[in-house]
Amino acid sequence: MAASSSQQWNDRAEKLHRRLERLREADNDDPLLLKASVTLQSLKDACSKETQNCNGLPCLRLYSQAILDITCYEENRLVDEEFANGDSLQKVRELIQIITEPESLAEENNASKQRFLLDLDVKECLHWRRGALLYMYCHTVGERENWNLSDQRIFHQCLRDGVYYLLKMLKTRSPIQLNDEVSFQDLNTATLLAKGIFSDVHVLALMYCGEMCFWALSYCSDVPPGSDSETHSKILNFKEVGEKVLDTYVSVCEGPLSGQGWSTDNAKKILEFLKTR
Repeated sequence: MAASSSQQWNDRAEKLHRRLERLREADNDDPLLLKASVTLQSLKDACSKETQNCNGLPCLRLYSQAILDITCYEENRLVDEEFANGDSLQKVRELIQIITEPESLAEENNASKQRFLLDLDVKECLHWRRGALLYMYCHTVGERENWNLSDQRIFHQCLRDGVYYLLKMLKTRSPIQLNDEVSFQDLNTATLLAKGIFSDVHVLALMYCGEMCFWALSYCSDVPPGSDSETHSKILNFKEVGEKVLDTYVSVCEGPLSGQGWSTDNAKKILEFLKTR
C-alpha cells in the first residue's frame, strides 16, 4: 500500500526536509522550524526501523505535524510582508496544497484495505489553517486595493475556498447533544458544545466565514454564480451561509461568552446587509 511504504515515507520526509533547510538558511533559530526538524527526524527514525512497511498512522501524525509547523512559519512571513510580493497568491496556493497533503494521504489509505483516520484536532487544524490563510490574504489585499479589486474572479475563488475550509473546520466535530447520560454543571459550556463551539478558534472561524461571505457579495458582484473553477462540487450560497454563521456567532458571543471580549458590532452590521439581499 503506497502510503505505508517505508521508502515513500522517507521520500516525503526528505522532500519536506529540503524545504525546511531552505527556510532555516534565513532563520535558523526559529522555534517552529526547530520543532519541525525534530519531528522530521522522528519520522525518519520510525521508517528506518522497518525494512518494508512502517506503521502508517504514527508516520502520518508526524508528517502532518511537521507540515503544520513549517507552513505556519511560512504563513507568518507572508502575513508580516502583507502579501506584498507579486507571487504571494502563488505562495498561498502552494501552502494550501502542502497543507492538504495529510488529508489526501488519509483518504488514499481509507480507500484501500487498511483504514486510519487523522486525529480530530489535526483535521480541524488543517481546515482552519487553509481557511484562515485565505481570509488573511483576502483581507489584506482587499484593504490595500480599497476593495476596488483588480481581479474579482480570482478573489471570489479565494473567498469561496476559504469559506469552504472554515465550514469543514466547524463541522469536523459533531455538536454534543445533552441528554440524561450527558450533562454539564456549567450551563454556558453546555450551550457552546451543543452549538458545536469547542474553542475560541471555532468562534473566530464563524466571524471569518461571515466576513468572507460579505466580501463576496459586496465586492465580487460581477462574478456570476457557478463561474469558479470546480474546486468543490456545490455552488456556495454566500447569503445563506453568512447569515447562519453570524447568527450563531452573535448568539454565543452575547450568550455564554458575554463579557469575554467578543464584539458583535461588525457581525450585526453584516447581518443587516445579508438579510436585505
